[in-house]
Amino acid sequence: MKNTRYYRKFLLITLSTVISLFYWSCTRKVENNIEIDPAEGPNPWTNLNWNNKSENFQFVVVTDRTGGNRPGVFEQGMEKVNLLQPEFVMSVGDLIQGYTEDLTQLNQEWDEFDSFVNGLTMPFFYVAGNHDITNKVMEDLWKQRYGRTYYHFVYQDVLFLCLNSEEAVPEAGNPDGKYHTGDFYLSGQQRSYIEETLKQHAGVRWTFVFWHKPVWLYEEADDPSRREEVSQSGWPEVESLLKDRKHTVFAGHIHRYVHRKRNNSDYITLATTGGGSALAGPIFGQFDHVLWVTMTDAGPVMANLMLDGIFDENFDKQDIEKHLALTMQNNVLRIDSKLNKAQLTDHHQVKLTLFNDLDNPVEGVVQLTNSDFITYSNNTLSTSIPPNSAVSLEVELSIKPSADSVANEQLKQEINRQYARWELTYAFEQYGKIEVTGNTRLYP
Repeated sequence: MKNTRYYRKFLLITLSTVISLFYWSCTRKVENNIEIDPAEGPNPWTNLNWNNKSENFQFVVVTDRTGGNRPGVFEQGMEKVNLLQPEFVMSVGDLIQGYTEDLTQLNQEWDEFDSFVNGLTMPFFYVAGNHDITNKVMEDLWKQRYGRTYYHFVYQDVLFLCLNSEEAVPEAGNPDGKYHTGDFYLSGQQRSYIEETLKQHAGVRWTFVFWHKPVWLYEEADDPSRREEVSQSGWPEVESLLKDRKHTVFAGHIHRYVHRKRNNSDYITLATTGGGSALAGPIFGQFDHVLWVTMTDAGPVMANLMLDGIFDENFDKQDIEKHLALTMQNNVLRIDSKLNKAQLTDHHQVKLTLFNDLDNPVEGVVQLTNSDFITYSNNTLSTSIPPNSAVSLEVELSIKPSADSVANEQLKQEINRQYARWELTYAFEQYGKIEVTGNTRLYP
């Protein structure tokens, strides 16, 4: 009798457990590694249509680093891209300063750039700009280091077409060997490649095009010669190949964000990721950013992320320093007296103005460096700048007697390379003293 009672009790417990497990399995959703327990009736969420389709993905587009490179900005940008963790990173050119045939210098510049992008935890795709391929030496070096100057790949049924806008002169990579003027050009060889690639991938769900120069903006110019350049560049033919397919085009070069609608598609010219900029703000399209692109069933969703608004979880004094370095770079020092390079004299008065746009006092130091042909009456200028104020400084530039032996053009080039290095020390109540440094070209 005792054993019968125990047996019945065991059956009741077992049956209760089975019923509970059955009920739990009926109400619990376990799918695609997602486990949640919806109740009958209201639930504290809007829906369970998870935004995690495997065919959707995210990538980042970075833009001009050079053409007035502001040291440290692009490097910080790559650190911030690592925080975002996209699946890969695209570019639109002007990655090094270039504009030389000195292979030692060029290799140093490419080695430096590679060190920045090799720190990414995802792939980076190169696209050539005018600073990257300016002459035959630079084109040959590109091919030696990176292979093709234009190429494509397909990811999740999306075509990525990376083009070379720098085939404008025969010695700089133009296989046609006949187009001698203009700022941009797609050779017949490259056009054939584009046409064949688009034909082979006619059924993809979207096409992204990346290249450096926003040729379509030149069509808006008042200058007829500019519009003539566009007509001869090969771009109209490429655009006609794109017009009947879903596509988006990205470019850089002008250091200003511009969005256009063409053929019911987005044509986006990015601003800068460290290139020269007045950083006047979004209303002027001048800012340091990366473009975050999410590919969805309905097409790409794009978000501009400002570099000075991306921080990791350990937001501290170092982040404040980086933020100031990014935002103050072009808002610190103004040159009030431009040197007339056509009328060089032995002496020239240089007028500088230091700005402090913050509510904190600032100690400012400007360093000027003598060269073989130029000397300054004072190489170190120091001043205190009250909150929300500006202070002007003056120094005399002199042309050394040694300059008499060089051509006037060489002297002009020497002056073009003159920079003022500035250092500002901000006194913050919470973080203490923070130093921000930068360079400003004396005679842009």
